[in-house]
Amino acid sequence: MIRFLRADEVETLLPLSAQVNALHEREHPEQYRGDATPGEVTEFFARRLDEGAQVFVAEGADGALTGFLLAVPVVREASPFLHPARHVELDQICVDETCRGQGVGKALVAALEEWMRDNDFQEWKSMVHGFNAHSQHLMSGQGAAVLGLRYRKMLGD
Repeated sequence: MIRFLRADEVETLLPLSAQVNALHEREHPEQYRGDATPGEVTEFFARRLDEGAQVFVAEGADGALTGFLLAVPVVREASPFLHPARHVELDQICVDETCRGQGVGKALVAALEEWMRDNDFQEWKSMVHGFNAHSQHLMSGQGAAVLGLRYRKMLGD
């Protein structure tokens, strides 16, 4: 079952958030922190909810969380270079390591897209690292196309 996370349930995201962060920290420890306290993590999600983001959660038959998706609405005003736009940033998605390949990620994205239709958003975007094959497969499997390439160069000391 997919549903919205209630503000009083933010702490339930901690185990899944730790899984997704550990993957990123392992690959890019210079960027991703592994030392955030539970309080900092719950404050992060609570703040996003207060700012209008949505957190979709997937629950197993036993009620345990099997995944989550953090969706952040973005409304951009027109500029001399860009048309106004409304999209959703798929900021984070995590499927519990023990539940991968069972359609949880697909169900989360489908719930996001249903919510988007109901709220007049026409596209979602997500940044996925090259090392994250699970997310790449999920995104392309849901019909998302590669939007561009992001480059980085670290300067040595």
